Amino acid sequence: MLPALVISEAVGYATTSDPTYTFDDLKDVGLWPAHQYIKKVTSISVWVGAAKPNGIEITYQLSNTTQPSNEFFVGIFGAINNDADQPTLKRIGFIVYNKDTGAVTQQGPFPDPTATTQNIVGFTSLGLIVGFSGTCASNGNLDTVAVYKVQSGGSTNFGISNLIL
Repeated sequence: MLPALVISEAVGYATTSDPTYTFDDLKDVGLWPAHQYIKKVTSISVWVGAAKPNGIEITYQLSNTTQPSNEFFVGIFGAINNDADQPTLKRIGFIVYNKDTGAVTQQGPFPDPTATTQNIVGFTSLGLIVGFSGTCASNGNLDTVAVYKVQSGGSTNFGISNLIL
């Protein structure tokens, strides 16, 4: 049985002056809705430019593998600038839960929060992350990002018990 999923609001601004590339890992990697081959997110790499994240690379564990699943990405946080018309993604970070130890750790934010501290607005989205979507500018830089996550009250089926999201 597939878990009930929900997508978070996209953060950032997809530029209209540049042609953008749209990515949807749940559809492109997991072949949603016909199949859901993504078992979990295993690693996230963030490339940082001048005071903002320029790119993101997500590695997935697919459902046809037997690797143990100890750590799970259970939240995304960060900041955008306070431009109401064209908010730029300024920082991004992640919350990780280790089911073996019960530890909750933070990765990021990227770039370091001291890089930009003025005129920003924070964001957060909590829930077991199973995929990402967003847009990149024609130069490849990350414009917007959103996460697919297990809906509150939905069956996780990911080998996690007693996890409070």
